[in-house]
Amino acid sequence: MSRQQLQRLHRLGGDRNAQKVLKRMEECLYSFREEGYGAVYYLNQIGRQMIGSQKVVRRTLQTRHTLMRNDFFFYAGCPASWKNEMKVTDGKATLVTDALFIKDKRYHFLEVDNTQSMAENGLKVKKYREMFERGVFQLEFGYFPALHVVTVSRSRVKRFVEMCQGMPARVYCIEDIR
Repeated sequence: MSRQQLQRLHRLGGDRNAQKVLKRMEECLYSFREEGYGAVYYLNQIGRQMIGSQKVVRRTLQTRHTLMRNDFFFYAGCPASWKNEMKVTDGKATLVTDALFIKDKRYHFLEVDNTQSMAENGLKVKKYREMFERGVFQLEFGYFPALHVVTVSRSRVKRFVEMCQGMPARVYCIEDIR
């Protein structure tokens, strides 16, 4: 998580206090700088042992994707039901949504687009559309979960809006939700 995301999640107050807290934890953390996010932190071996975690997190090409998903988590009001990388199926099609969450007593899907080609994005939106048109979710829940898409540019927002036309979907530019 970025320093700002940690500040919000743990209510660390201002920047100086957050820096002070993170400085005290430096033996448990690794950090690096990510353009647009500043300092990004993750647990090292000592930190993982301290909290009893076996999950090793490393800086990867997915880092910005994860940070963007975190940004939407805060934008959505930190839903307690939030689950990352969930497999979703209607019996015919299956896909992995970047996040599944409940807000206002309704399910929602999240897709984060950072560097994926628009052709690949189109295939994924097509799967959501097929699920929407088959109506299995509507029969089970009385509605199709809203699809939220976060992307990196206004031109991509426009293209996603066109692809999602007719479905319960909302598209955001990352600049607007941070």
